[in-house]
Amino acid sequence: MMKFLRSQSQTVLVVVLGVIGLGFLFYGNAGNLLTNGSAHTSNDFGSIDGQDLSVAELYDAVRTTHDALIIHGQTQKVTTAQVAEQAWAQLLLMREADRLHVNLSDKEVFDYIQNLPIFQKDGVFDLDTYNSGMKVLAVRLRLPTEAGVDPVASAKAVFETVVRNDLRTEAVSKALFSTVRSSAHDVSDEYDKYYGPSTVSFATIDPKTYVSSAQVSPAEIEAEYQAHPENPAYRTEEKRKVDYVLFLLPPDQAKLPDAQKTVAKDALGQKALDFALAFQPDPSAAPGSAPPPPDFMAEAKKEGLTPATTDFFATDTTPAGLPPSPAFNSAAFALTKDDTISKVVELDNGVAVLHLAAIQPSELRPLDEVQAVIQKQLQQTKGEQNAQITAQIMAAALKSAVDKGSDFKTAAAGMKLKVETLPVFVPYETLTAKSPQTDPHLQTVAYAAISLKPGEVSKPIPNEADNTTLIVHLDNRAPADPAGLADFENRIHDSQDQQLREVVFEDWANWKSKQPGTHRPPDLDAYGSVE
Repeated sequence: MMKFLRSQSQTVLVVVLGVIGLGFLFYGNAGNLLTNGSAHTSNDFGSIDGQDLSVAELYDAVRTTHDALIIHGQTQKVTTAQVAEQAWAQLLLMREADRLHVNLSDKEVFDYIQNLPIFQKDGVFDLDTYNSGMKVLAVRLRLPTEAGVDPVASAKAVFETVVRNDLRTEAVSKALFSTVRSSAHDVSDEYDKYYGPSTVSFATIDPKTYVSSAQVSPAEIEAEYQAHPENPAYRTEEKRKVDYVLFLLPPDQAKLPDAQKTVAKDALGQKALDFALAFQPDPSAAPGSAPPPPDFMAEAKKEGLTPATTDFFATDTTPAGLPPSPAFNSAAFALTKDDTISKVVELDNGVAVLHLAAIQPSELRPLDEVQAVIQKQLQQTKGEQNAQITAQIMAAALKSAVDKGSDFKTAAAGMKLKVETLPVFVPYETLTAKSPQTDPHLQTVAYAAISLKPGEVSKPIPNEADNTTLIVHLDNRAPADPAGLADFENRIHDSQDQQLREVVFEDWANWKSKQPGTHRPPDLDAYGSVE
């Protein structure tokens, strides 16, 4: 068993690395992932292999799945319905692990964790490093901090459970799907496309020429103005005024190393969160019976805090008296009249909670103020459209000329196009180069070279590096070094096998859910929003 665990070290290392790199859970929207629960109307909590599930098992699976997503750093990418689906799949795999007797002792799990480099110093497990990581994780998971509860011990339990489940599910997946393989096929042609030394010529069509010559009439300018009154370029900026409370690090803590500073900011974040929660309605109150939320300024003063109010400011301007903070501005402009209190907002040296005080709406500016903007915009659009049409015509003409035996460079020069020929290069090396490319066309040309046959002309290809359009001709492709073919073939098949196994797993979970004695809870999606 331990041999298998060691083979999965990369998987769990990714999990551990996620612990260190996550942001505050209660910042932004991530903290809402499991807080908007809906009522469950069914007492059927599903069953697996003839054994009924309890509501406690479902809730526990959702919480464990949610914790795993946090540790993996994936909370921003999933919906509550997806949390529920993943929790159900986890339950199916855990029952399958029980059936296959895939079990791990606490010692095996911790021995495995001790071997992870992230918790080691000089190649040896360091308990202080592990405890520091778990202290950070406790804040990320918003674990209880009241008397009698050790949040670090709770974080260890959660983390070790996630590691255990990851290893068990990896073992089950390996047992169930290890024989799934994509069909074998000859990849030598693909290998040559990526690794064969290539010579490429290309013609460039620059839209600047077409933009400068595009004509725009006054009638077109007025029509654009009338048709798009909501275009931000034609309007004044909306401005906001907000009340706010700052929770700032003392000067000595502001100078701490990053790891210690993060812990200190997390503690401030919890205080700010407690303050922000005072403005949330009581979820147990009957509809319409909840009292109005407290006054922000009065509540802040009651808590011994120092509230303040900004002047009116726009999304890209800094309120007077505050340091520049994109997070502050973003939070201010995310508030609405129905949701006037922000989440906890992370600042450089602390956190903040905001309250929407007033909105100065955006207004349509007079036509004469924006006429030059509209003319430039229409001229740009017309010019780019003309350049695209020209590129399509030129590409078709070049393809026809080359098919009839003409030389690409000679034909392109005859059409008064700028033509270049690049030195011999290997497409894969160009596309994976870590250092910036000196030639802005090189990566675009490399992508095109992979898709072309020698002597073939491409369709027009947008080149984002300089907003030009390229028409590429693959002059020649030499055979690739055969020494790398076997490794390339293995990587291709491994990638295809992994994709196929993911599809097969989804099919297996759907099939398993429909077997006699197994069925999903009727309102499964709703459980994904249970905290």
